[in-house]
Amino acid sequence: MQNYFAARMMVTLHVLKARYADRERGASALEYVGMVILAALLVVAVITAINPANIKGTVTEKVNEILTAQ
Repeated sequence: MQNYFAARMMVTLHVLKARYADRERGASALEYVGMVILAALLVVAVITAINPANIKGTVTEKVNEILTAQ
């Protein structure tokens, strides 16, 4: 019985050592904030690139080209 407890304690210590030895397991809060900022900048860039008045003019121009082409 004493060997069983000694073995359990050694396994537990080994698992705890392995668990806490690996310090870089996940993303930190700063990395998540950086990803959110990049996503927000991408959304803003896409919204500013798509100007509804510009799209309307371009589509109208292309439709007129198609209709007047001989």
